Amino acid sequence: MESRFLKFVAASAVFMTVLLLLDADGLPRQLALGTATALFLWYFARSSEVRSGQIICCIIVATIGEVVLSLGWGLYSYRHAIIPFYVPPGHGLFYTLAAETARQQAVCARHRHYAWTLVSGTAIAANLGLRHDVWGFVLLFGATALIAISKNRLLLSACFIYTLILEWLVTAIGNWTSAAEVPFLRLHSANPPVGVGGSLHPDQSDRRRHCEHNSAVERNRDGHCESVSVVCGARTPVRQGRFSCAVAGPSATQQRTKVAWFG
Repeated sequence: MESRFLKFVAASAVFMTVLLLLDADGLPRQLALGTATALFLWYFARSSEVRSGQIICCIIVATIGEVVLSLGWGLYSYRHAIIPFYVPPGHGLFYTLAAETARQQAVCARHRHYAWTLVSGTAIAANLGLRHDVWGFVLLFGATALIAISKNRLLLSACFIYTLILEWLVTAIGNWTSAAEVPFLRLHSANPPVGVGGSLHPDQSDRRRHCEHNSAVERNRDGHCESVSVVCGARTPVRQGRFSCAVAGPSATQQRTKVAWFG
């Protein structure tokens, strides 16, 4: 994996843990934490291949979701603020983490294994606690269906993992709490729901691209499409299949590759 990515993951883990431990009442504290989160996101996003427009769009959509799900529906509530100032940029941070994870060659090579191992493991946990976490099972079912039909399974799986880890952490610290019973639906819910990773960040990435920075797609003589690994200028065939492809521009290593489907 890229050293830059590993540093990003390690720094994010430390930063978020310290941030949640420092979370407290008061406007000055909330402003400071929100500003720190935004600056942390900006520092790593500026060197990331994830488009800034995608991150901003994720922040906007996720913040609207916070208002609807927390204030409107009452699925969960925050301890120190109505919606803490660090939450909107935090969504952008976790989206960037997930997108960067989905771009790593080592992860891409085993993306199907990761996706279904994740869902299977969480499904077992959901079944064990079904009596006390019906809502978690509903969320898990929705996440599984979404991952199954998505062309960005790896990105959504990464979102699932990071969200689940975050929820376990904040539950232990006590920054926010999930409702014991889902309003209006009257379904039992654990704190946090076992399928809380199903409340995925908005997928604003181009669904036609997958591991684009490590792969180019070219049409071979038979009219098929061939995935070619591009690492330090080396070109090594990875797999073949009948899926639509078109390389944008003369250089696949310099231009973005448009892929209609990457199984």
